[in-house]
Amino acid sequence: MVPISLSVLPAFSDQHRQYDHPDYKKDPGQEHKVKPDLQSAERKVLLNKPKTFCSIEKTISIWSFTDRIMKEPVLVFITIIVVFLAASGCVSAPAGPAPAATTSVPQEARPHYIIGVDGDFPPFTSQDGGGNFSGFDIEAARYVAGWEGFDVTFVAVPWDSVVSLLGAKKIDIIWSGMTVTEDRKAQVNFSVPYYTVNQSIAVRAGSNFTMQDFSAGRLRIGAQAGSTEADWVLADLVRTGKMPAANLILYPDITALTSNLENGTVDASIIQAPAQQGEIAGRPLKIIGETPVQETYAVAVRKADPELLARINDGLMQLMKDPYWQQLLQKHGLGQ
Repeated sequence: MVPISLSVLPAFSDQHRQYDHPDYKKDPGQEHKVKPDLQSAERKVLLNKPKTFCSIEKTISIWSFTDRIMKEPVLVFITIIVVFLAASGCVSAPAGPAPAATTSVPQEARPHYIIGVDGDFPPFTSQDGGGNFSGFDIEAARYVAGWEGFDVTFVAVPWDSVVSLLGAKKIDIIWSGMTVTEDRKAQVNFSVPYYTVNQSIAVRAGSNFTMQDFSAGRLRIGAQAGSTEADWVLADLVRTGKMPAANLILYPDITALTSNLENGTVDASIIQAPAQQGEIAGRPLKIIGETPVQETYAVAVRKADPELLARINDGLMQLMKDPYWQQLLQKHGLGQ
């Protein structure tokens, strides 16, 4: 109901009004008054208890209109109507039906992928005792995931079964210093390459072993199971008859491998150069050379996931042209 203002009431000139109030004095020479006792009683009540029309924005004080109302019957009638209409506006309208519940449209969930890594392959991927992952590849993967709008979870997996775990959909991505080989290409799709490495050979610092001893197959050699270094020893030393197969000893990770080199179980370790350098630091071990093989790192996905591969490639290309890429390389001692 729209509030009605009394200011719109019609005005009447005294010369055209007819008064029927019994107490009205019709002598034009006298001031028109209502009985003093009635007037004072009404003013007292109204002054002590001002009236308002519900909660309309302006409070209408009735006592200021008392004289006029008592003198003008027409105005009394109009005022009653106004009061009635204003009061009607204060009555709450019947509650309408509750608004229908809005069914929220769920936002499309961000894709989530599981990345399988070698938990002991610094400076690329490492897992500490609390289960936290760190390393060059970990930070690169997080950058790409953020750029491409998907979430990732890292899990440490046995490196010699990482490809089979990818095929079995236990993981979605391999991102952990994985070397591109023809054999692996037949099983997975690789991203654009992002790093190149060499295979280095380490021995105990007090030994007289040389690269000639290594290349001739005269040493007991340790390598990580499932690594391309192990593949190289098999192809170039064992299958060529230079070294007995028993002289190749495989370990689940490079930490165990390096410990066995230090304690004399093996004579030499073959590990990709960046990781080898980190492992022998502070130990009585030394690097004596490298194999002639240069390897390339890339990210691997299932062949059935071309869209994921495209997103990883896009993210990697963005990362490698970002200044952050060089910062990562320097941070992890991988400057080339």
